[in-house]
Amino acid sequence: MNEPDFYTVLGVASDAETQVIRAAYRRAAREHHPDRGGTAEQFHQIQAAWDVLGSPEGRAAYDSRRRRTGSAPSADSPAPTEEGTGFTYSRSETSRGAAHRSAETRTRSRSAARSPQADQPPVYVPPLSDPEPLNLMLTSQKVHGGFSSRGLFGGRALRRQRRTAELLEKHVLSALPAARLFNDVSLEAPTRDRKGTLQVPKGAERVDHVMLCGSTLVLLSGMEVPGATASWDGRALRTMGRRVALPDLATAAKKLRISLSQQLRAQPQQASAVETDWQHILIAADGDLFHPVVEPQGAARRAVTPLAAGRAIGHVVNVLSASGQANLVNRHLIAALRGRVTVLDEA
Repeated sequence: MNEPDFYTVLGVASDAETQVIRAAYRRAAREHHPDRGGTAEQFHQIQAAWDVLGSPEGRAAYDSRRRRTGSAPSADSPAPTEEGTGFTYSRSETSRGAAHRSAETRTRSRSAARSPQADQPPVYVPPLSDPEPLNLMLTSQKVHGGFSSRGLFGGRALRRQRRTAELLEKHVLSALPAARLFNDVSLEAPTRDRKGTLQVPKGAERVDHVMLCGSTLVLLSGMEVPGATASWDGRALRTMGRRVALPDLATAAKKLRISLSQQLRAQPQQASAVETDWQHILIAADGDLFHPVVEPQGAARRAVTPLAAGRAIGHVVNVLSASGQANLVNRHLIAALRGRVTVLDEA
């Protein structure tokens, strides 16, 4: 295989129970932590093994690759199906008629084929031997930031945000070893206050979720939608006789791309320009990942259509996995995005 044998890394059998794998991971992480004489490369290989084997979806996908002829999946390899462990990660299947692109910030000119790099072990830039700009634990962390309830009616928004984040963790992070998720992200860079502390400007525009893989960002918003069908006119969604306005992710993507590019301009290690994409995720009240079915109307057929969760996730995986840098963990970009989240768990 083009990736290490994660069972061997943790020293467990391929049919080991999850609790056995968890115990082996904790033991190996303690033993090989750099603070105890291990190397950063050893520690990250152990972390990568747990990231894959600790997730039922990630482990199933890994076992499937492992049973093949010894090579990692390529663009021609069969993808998981809706009936199996994931979604059909094909733009023609997951977003029929919805992958029309504008030239400004969408990555529509790229091939939808999954790059072989997407299944390779992560490559860290700067290398792990460099302690800057992010320590080892934060470099390994796959989810950054969270949500806090705002105001009297914040509970519904909080539930929506958390449901969307859970879907992204379960289905996108498990599919892409180098992917990272950032929640509640400011479109503006942090500035220093009078005490010299970096703070996100008050009142800064925010986006609920940002997925990162390599130098590609996908901005996302989730919306709970009643009904099995909906229509989209390019500006608002209509379902069950209601008109639902969606956030302007196209403009947000442009602002975030420009802001991050300016922030990172001083970093010579920045390998390539930041690319952005976006997608609205529609969440059915009954949890059906492939409802509602959305019918674009009129000019909306040339716009980005909001998609049911299963199809939206397929689109996100397509975009993030298409790049030749799909296995790159850009530590400067992670550090820049961490500085823009509101609720931050320090490691």
